[in-house]
Amino acid sequence: MNSRRRNFNIIVIVLVCTVLVSANPRFSFGGGRKYQLTWSEDFDSSDIDSRFWSFMTRRESDAGRYFTNHSESYRLQDGYLRLYAIRNQAVAPDDTARVLTCGIETRHKKTISFGKVEVRARIHGAKGAWPAIWLRGDEEKYETYPDYAEIDIMEHLNYDGIAYQTVHTNYTDILKHHRRPNYSVKPEVDPEEFNVYAVEIQPNRIIFSINGERTMRYPRKRSVSQGQYPFGCSMHLMLDMQYGGEWVGECDLSTLPAYMDIDWVKFYE
Repeated sequence: MNSRRRNFNIIVIVLVCTVLVSANPRFSFGGGRKYQLTWSEDFDSSDIDSRFWSFMTRRESDAGRYFTNHSESYRLQDGYLRLYAIRNQAVAPDDTARVLTCGIETRHKKTISFGKVEVRARIHGAKGAWPAIWLRGDEEKYETYPDYAEIDIMEHLNYDGIAYQTVHTNYTDILKHHRRPNYSVKPEVDPEEFNVYAVEIQPNRIIFSINGERTMRYPRKRSVSQGQYPFGCSMHLMLDMQYGGEWVGECDLSTLPAYMDIDWVKFYE
């Protein structure tokens, strides 16, 4: 009888501890690591805070061909940031781009090495829309192969009911090691609702989650392949609405505007 009672008490204690850890935002799903909030952005101001953010500039790539800081390409309202993809129908007459999109980044202003990043966001899609939340190496060394370091916390295409969470390195992109370990996952999500997209960067693994539920673990391997785990370098955060490109597929301008609302950003270390 005493043995049964003792076993019952142990089970109750374990269950209570599990609930407390799961409810405490200072704990992660990465083996009970405790994090301290070091920076947050609530987008409560009347404009982008230039101490931490810069507008992403146009570039020759699928992701950046339409970037602009035009006032119609973003909006701060009701305590969140809205990043648009809109048709350029006399919005910016001097700009020949057919679409205008917006992105902001913390490059050289706010970075993270080991720790956790959370972003609460919702998406209104369109055919050809490609919003993203991602981290990239802040130093030039980590922006080129073989030391390239990129973590896609969330990418979304068109009207999909899934999100993409992916690790990009020399090991995955150039050497094409896509399994053992898996480098990408496509969890189901309701993009029109606010979701918390997160990643933990630890010395021996990367852990993705959505709304606190772990979606993928990418480990550091005992490998001689250069660039398998370049993480631990300083990385900056990018939030952007992209449009078009080979990956997203066929576009339909009549389905615009599309947008991504960012409620808040949090860095933990």
